Amino acid sequence: MLRTIEKITYRNGFLLNGKPADREKVEDVFEGRRAAALSVWEQYEQQKKKLLSKKLTPEQYQNACRDIAKALGV
Repeated sequence: MLRTIEKITYRNGFLLNGKPADREKVEDVFEGRRAAALSVWEQYEQQKKKLLSKKLTPEQYQNACRDIAKALGV
């Protein structure tokens, strides 16, 4: 998963790493994080689809889904 040290806050305007920033800079950071999160989610969903073909019991499926999430850092 995306790990970044860029910190976005809002207090009477946007701050990026404690310094005033315009909306465009903040949007770039936010969109990068969003894309990374969606990528991880897509990987999770694809791996879950593969599990369906294995005809697991509900308990096995649930445990396998948890293992996938843990491996992806979710």
